[in-house]
Amino acid sequence: MSANTMETDEQFTDNSPIVNFYSGKSVFVTGATGFLGTVLVEKLLFSCKGINNIYILIKQTEDLTIEARILNYLNSKAFHRVKNTNPELMKKIIPICGNLEDKNLGISDSDMKTLLEEVSIVFHLAAKLLFKMSLAAAVNINTKSTEQLIAICKKMRRNPIFIYVSSAYSNVNKQIIDEKVYSTGVPLETIYDTLDAKNTRLVDIFLDKRPNTYTYSKALAEVLVEKEFDESAAIVRPSIIASSIREPIPGWLSGSHGFPRVVEAACKGLLLRWHGNGTVAFDIIPVDHVANLIIAAAWESNERRLIGNKGVKVYNCCSGLRNPIDVSTVMNTCLKYRKYFGTRTMSIITPRFIMKKNYFLYKLLYFTYHTIPAAIIDGFFWLTGRTPMMLNTLHKLRKLSSVLEYFTLRQFLFLDSNVRGLLRRMEGTDRQTFNFDVTEIEWEPFLQNCVRGIANNYD
Repeated sequence: MSANTMETDEQFTDNSPIVNFYSGKSVFVTGATGFLGTVLVEKLLFSCKGINNIYILIKQTEDLTIEARILNYLNSKAFHRVKNTNPELMKKIIPICGNLEDKNLGISDSDMKTLLEEVSIVFHLAAKLLFKMSLAAAVNINTKSTEQLIAICKKMRRNPIFIYVSSAYSNVNKQIIDEKVYSTGVPLETIYDTLDAKNTRLVDIFLDKRPNTYTYSKALAEVLVEKEFDESAAIVRPSIIASSIREPIPGWLSGSHGFPRVVEAACKGLLLRWHGNGTVAFDIIPVDHVANLIIAAAWESNERRLIGNKGVKVYNCCSGLRNPIDVSTVMNTCLKYRKYFGTRTMSIITPRFIMKKNYFLYKLLYFTYHTIPAAIIDGFFWLTGRTPMMLNTLHKLRKLSSVLEYFTLRQFLFLDSNVRGLLRRMEGTDRQTFNFDVTEIEWEPFLQNCVRGIANNYD
């Protein structure tokens, strides 16, 4: 696979240290076709025009070939401004066929040779975000894939900067989470040896009060990164990633992950009672803030390498400490803009999202305001020859809410001194181009755009 011809340095010279850092370099991105990955790739193309190639790992599915998947990806509305300003830049996106669960990530010998020769920066975003995976499944896809990618990086000729995107919730067995890698207690080799263990008690010991295997597998991967790298790596931990605040389109999102599904269900009047603490800070972060921080973290990693500053640096990409907003305010602000759903709502007046910490009171309210009306509607559907669906829909929403309850019943504090330090280091141009200052977020217009994006399905 041949590389694109690299533009001259003069064409893209900029007074931005970050833009100049990426000029002439090729990057490799896993998880590029996901929500965050799409925004990251678009931002690199749009703001770092001198970048050489962006290699993206992409998996062939039973339904779609690689060619079909990459075509769908390139047709995303997220790339509209790149296509409108300089469509030739889209040619810099080069697919690499692979699979996180295969040996060497399923990358062919020819593609591997290209990556080993050309890549200077690796962004590892890919992960399987399922809270109810078995321990074996979570570790195999989220931890072992990281181990394999690290082994590939160590063979790369250009000694690449490695950025691992974890989760702010990887260590929620603690209430205060600092910007450091925490020990998982049990050696990774022991985890591997007991992956197929059916002993629930043993799994609980491994998780060490973490709520699920997903967060645990991310914590394990962090330990791997710290063990294998010193001066050339960083870990970015975003909290709950929401739609974009500015780029590529205000309110843009893709996919149907937890937060948008809850907002949609609330705006449609399907889920208005929740088991949780309404005063808990709901730590949401715009997706473009996360992408900007990832891009800047790679630049800072290189700056640290140049002066011999060793150690993996961790960035907690969160809003709860500097610009908090509680769960109830988030949800009830979203409900104010339910008009974007038009006639797809279940009530005429604007409802309220009510949260109860007391489980029995919550169950009573849920039964009264959701289960009984759903049963009545299903009964009407049955009598009129239509398929009953409301109770089944409620069951699915209840499963989603039960997974998220852990995070709305507990208050976490994510320290962010490294994030603020990076922001201070960035010059004026970079602070504007790659902004991730959460203190500047105005929550009401941001949430209004969130609801608009969810209702209009921007992608």
